[in-house]
Amino acid sequence: MNRKKELLWLCSGLCLIALLLSACAGGNKATTADQETAGEKKTLRIWTHQNISFLDGYNALAEEYMQLHPEVEIVIESFDYDTFIQTLQTSLPAKTEADILTLFGSWVCSYAEGEYLDGVPEDVISVADAKEQIFDSAVGGYICGDVLFGIPQEFNIEYGAVLVNKNIAEEVGVTVDGWADWDEFIADAKKMAVVQDGVMTRAGFNFTGSDGIATMFHSLYLQNGGQYLTDGTYTVDTTEGRKTLELMKSFIDEGINDPLLFNDEENWVGDSYFSETSAIGLVGPWVVPEYGGDYPEVAEATVYVPLPSVGPEPVFAAASGWGMSVSANSEVQDIAWDFIKFAALDAENALEWNLASGTLPALKAVTEGEYAAELVQKFPFFEPFLDLLEYGRYEGQFPDRDFVWYEVAYPRVLEFLQGIRNLDETLTTMENEVQGSF
Repeated sequence: MNRKKELLWLCSGLCLIALLLSACAGGNKATTADQETAGEKKTLRIWTHQNISFLDGYNALAEEYMQLHPEVEIVIESFDYDTFIQTLQTSLPAKTEADILTLFGSWVCSYAEGEYLDGVPEDVISVADAKEQIFDSAVGGYICGDVLFGIPQEFNIEYGAVLVNKNIAEEVGVTVDGWADWDEFIADAKKMAVVQDGVMTRAGFNFTGSDGIATMFHSLYLQNGGQYLTDGTYTVDTTEGRKTLELMKSFIDEGINDPLLFNDEENWVGDSYFSETSAIGLVGPWVVPEYGGDYPEVAEATVYVPLPSVGPEPVFAAASGWGMSVSANSEVQDIAWDFIKFAALDAENALEWNLASGTLPALKAVTEGEYAAELVQKFPFFEPFLDLLEYGRYEGQFPDRDFVWYEVAYPRVLEFLQGIRNLDETLTTMENEVQGSF
């Protein structure tokens, strides 16, 4: 998951949202038997992280579901991101968690292995049908062994297309119509870079954030024909790994990025792009609504343009995004799965949530026909991504995916780009450090 996005979410305080006249969020949950005896409604509790647009989508769907099922009362409880993680880690062993848990895909199997999650019933959707109806990278993190443990709602994408500032491009005579290959890309980015007195004041291509570096490395590795993760073995000290690092280093050598000045700690890609110290930026489409309100002129001048591919197809690595799972401890599992089926597998309802949350769809049907047109009408910058989603490949089941992305791939490749490590040392170190985590 995008580290910058996590930090942005941390700004909010703890929030409890109850739909209708709900009981206190922290109180004891009545058992199904007690509710039936008293003739009360059955309560379905949902936990999610605190994100206003996500909550808008969940609230609307919950209200619609309750109108169809007046015997059900839905209570949505949201927590700031840090609190949410801590609450999950403490409540699951104590069996005090909500019925539905919204989880990021890379977390799902670790919770499933702890026997905290309920497998998706066949009458909701089978594993085979899920693979058919949901994009590969979106559903990949929810399949543990041969069991499905939830339904993803968003396609989490950090590679495939880049932000381009049309105004800057026009000023230097660059036509923003895509690139046939990386040579064309580098030539255009070079024209948009600015160096004054030996210091880069505007990067032509800012790809040196943590998500950018980690996802680009693994995506180019796939495009070069390699498989970095096979049967629990991580391998990158290969010909494909060398080709990948050589291409990434060429961006530095050609003068379109200075990794000493542009990285997570300084001139992070989102900040840098919208303050116009980067002309092209590698970051997912979530960044446009996040920054667009504060930088409307830059947002207006922004388009996403697909990147060239070094292979026959523009395959890329992607994490499984946010979705919903059901607690193994829930006493209303049938209602919980029925709501998830209603919210995430019905195309119209799934579209409603994607429109509210500003996310790309995990459900393939929502990227086609009238549904796709609605998405693009509200979010024009989505358009180039809709043609790329089929090429997403699940990034793989790591014991700790964030360790691989943020503690190994990002710092080691950045050190290589900065000239601190050589190519062979970088690949050997990455391979050993990741493999040591299994």
